[in-house]
Amino acid sequence: MSSRGTPSNATVGEKEIVVAEVLGFCWGVRRALEIVRNAARERPVAALGDIIHNPIVVEQLTREGVLPVTDPVEAKRHGLDRVAITAHGAPPTRYQEASANDLEVIDTTCPLVTKVQRLAQKLALQGYFLVVYGDAQHPEVRGVLGWAGTERACAAKSFDDLPWDGPRGTGAMQPPPRKVALIAQTTKRTDEFTAFAQALAAWVLPHGGELRVVNTICQPTWERQEALARLARTVDLVLVIGGRKSSNSARLVEVSRSLGTPSVLVERPDQLDPALFAPVRRVGITAGASTPDEVILAVIEELVRLGFAPPQRLWRDDDPDVEEFAD
Repeated sequence: MSSRGTPSNATVGEKEIVVAEVLGFCWGVRRALEIVRNAARERPVAALGDIIHNPIVVEQLTREGVLPVTDPVEAKRHGLDRVAITAHGAPPTRYQEASANDLEVIDTTCPLVTKVQRLAQKLALQGYFLVVYGDAQHPEVRGVLGWAGTERACAAKSFDDLPWDGPRGTGAMQPPPRKVALIAQTTKRTDEFTAFAQALAAWVLPHGGELRVVNTICQPTWERQEALARLARTVDLVLVIGGRKSSNSARLVEVSRSLGTPSVLVERPDQLDPALFAPVRRVGITAGASTPDEVILAVIEELVRLGFAPPQRLWRDDDPDVEEFAD
């Protein structure tokens, strides 16, 4: 992994910026942007939602000819002949709608999300009731449930979201079925997923129940969370740079606060409140996987303008073990 440089000489007493070792764009996001930008150089493309959840990038893409639409019918109405599936993926019905409207599909789905979609299909075919630990309205989760292709599936973040009212073998009116499989939205917190899996086991395993758990939280997500955990213990405040619609950015705020370190989310450098940083001596910087390098650097520059010394190092390039996730 390559370093991005060592820009400074902070001295004792100075207000410091400490940057997480891993942050910002992941390779799946870079790949999605490269695909859609190459396509837009030929002629405009309709995006079925935000290609990635970052408003600055969405604004840039719109200027480059990647035009957001709600569905293929709207794309057709605007005279566009191609639609882009976002990096979060989409259910099969989206592809079918595009075909029905004679639209070419440009698929930017992250390969790690594609892997989860295929796993969901496989588990459903094997007779499992599928539980996706995640946000029911997130496009990735909707897509995964769509690819499962069964009504014996749900999204859940708590037991209140499950269609059962008690453990197997306890006389519950609606206990879990004998075979249950649990997977995760790729941007969730590992510790919360693990706790949910352990609690679910107590409901499913009695009386011959079977629970299959596959941790599908992606490497870029947990790498950023672990880098933040190391950082949060050493600073007074964590500044998370990312889109407000970004699930992985929201998780970074949660990780910091769960460790007792105050954290705030900002999308742009002009959202920094000088009063917030006045009492802070050491500020930590991290960013969601859909946050561009230039935005992170602009926020750091604004912090320097507010009296912080430039960071002694920046971050390393994102370079996950892609082969491990390619099967």
